[in-house]
Amino acid sequence: MLGGHNKISRRGFVGTITGSAALALISFDRKAIADIAPGGNMLTDYEGRLCYNENPLGPSRHAIDALHGQVEMCHRYPDWFAGSLVAKLANVHQVSNNQVVCGAGATEILRLCAMAFAEPGSNIVAPYPSYSQFPSDSELFGSSVRYSNLDSNYRVDLVDMLSLVDNDTTAVCITNPNNPTGTIVDAVDLFNFVDVLPSGVVTIIDEAYYEYINDSNYPTAVELVRQGKNVVIVKTFSKIYGLAGARIGYAIGKELRINEIKAKRIMATVSRPALEAAKVSLPSNHYLENHTDRTRNLANETKNYCYGEFNRLNLSYIPSETSFFMVDVGNGDSVRSQLASYGVYVRSGWGMQSFIRVSTGTMEEMEYFIYVLESILQERHRPKSDSMFLPNAVELFQAYPNPFNSSTTIRIFLPEERNTKLEIFDINGRLVKQLVSNSLSAGEHSFKWKATNSSGNSVSSGSYFYRLTAGNDALIRRMILIR
Repeated sequence: MLGGHNKISRRGFVGTITGSAALALISFDRKAIADIAPGGNMLTDYEGRLCYNENPLGPSRHAIDALHGQVEMCHRYPDWFAGSLVAKLANVHQVSNNQVVCGAGATEILRLCAMAFAEPGSNIVAPYPSYSQFPSDSELFGSSVRYSNLDSNYRVDLVDMLSLVDNDTTAVCITNPNNPTGTIVDAVDLFNFVDVLPSGVVTIIDEAYYEYINDSNYPTAVELVRQGKNVVIVKTFSKIYGLAGARIGYAIGKELRINEIKAKRIMATVSRPALEAAKVSLPSNHYLENHTDRTRNLANETKNYCYGEFNRLNLSYIPSETSFFMVDVGNGDSVRSQLASYGVYVRSGWGMQSFIRVSTGTMEEMEYFIYVLESILQERHRPKSDSMFLPNAVELFQAYPNPFNSSTTIRIFLPEERNTKLEIFDINGRLVKQLVSNSLSAGEHSFKWKATNSSGNSVSSGSYFYRLTAGNDALIRRMILIR
């Protein structure tokens, strides 16, 4: 059941930061609360870790054997540029070797795309909310970012994206299926969108979750590469193949564009074990079909179970074509904190104030998630003087509104009195303004930022990070100013 989308504004979205964008810019050595977003100290409680979209089944047995088989060879360098894997990928996707490039996860590939296609004085176009790495990295390398609305069904709105493209646009980026909403665009519309873009604009299509799409006739955008279109398709072994920890991803694209990406890479970023595990995980190996089918079937089984429970609990949700889904729980930040206190870790944010995003786990994990969620929602409706849950740890909530064009409010929660700093940084990690630096009492506090620097001057459009330091805890999030 899709419902409740009229409860939030289409521009009221914000994404939490990605590790590659934030940690390279703003370092801190304090303990981070890691159930909020990737990028700080990783959450190490694997049971109930429903926040990173990991494969609960892990790698296939063949991939594990391949990893083990390389242990004694770890003193030898791998293929400098993963040539053995490139050849296999080219064969699987029916393209030439010159149209494939590998890297340490889709993370490295997207960073290389930003290095190749973002230019000072230019702009790139991306939907919001969506996976934020390429837009954030593009800002790092001098491009401005134009954010497009999602449509009323939380899908990427290609018409809106096209309206933002101009003569200074060098690239557009689409995550399909989209993250965090789990929705897909119509394939015909996507192919037509690429056709009508100006010839100099490269389209980057991130297909990290493509293998979870249930329609077997839904075409991969690699077909656009075979047609000679100006596209780069980003793929990963992290999700359905269960190799997130091995860090291996790749891109397939127009040879000219792949060469531009190759010009920015460094050698030997993909390890020998990762290369071998990836090669035996390729879909051309018929004996692996059972593993990918089991992974997809488990995701569908657990999603359908949760959808049925949401219907019973009268909760709206967004039907997903991925290994995660979003459900409207009324107050996403609050429920996320409560779930974490019971050992269930999910995500909230993206300006979708009432939603949480939940990765699919084992059936036992999802049953426990529903049990705890129902208990939290029932507790909220019991009569008491203060029905709102108070976190038991330091919290940095999503700024609201976000994106914003004049001012936004940042809320924090302290479980006890703490020496506290709340600071704003620009995309290059430079301090823009300090909103507070003193001891604050226990409880919730809110601060308004009017998009000015420490001198009182207005700052320019773009991404900004806000960091809370409270005693030994440090949390960081991202917000976007659009003037």
